[in-house]
Amino acid sequence: MNKCTDCKYCIKQDEGHSNYTVTGMSIDCLLHLNPDMPTDEWYGEAKELDFADKCVKFTEVDPVFVDVDREDGALENYSNDEEIKELLRNY
Repeated sequence: MNKCTDCKYCIKQDEGHSNYTVTGMSIDCLLHLNPDMPTDEWYGEAKELDFADKCVKFTEVDPVFVDVDREDGALENYSNDEEIKELLRNY
């Protein structure tokens, strides 16, 4: 079974006060295809993540991961893929 968190169009953003006090992780689709997102990752068990099996754009590649402190700066700095960079600029 595929999960949205295994898709290149997924953005996973840590939430909290700093990288040392992470309180959760928000998951969203950069293409806005999953109607149940954004959602909390809930240890990877959130039923909303199962949408990947129905999604026509599911592409199994590591998702974008953004830390609380945004140590890499602007969102587009979190990917080397030009398509994803453009989506991040408009996110």
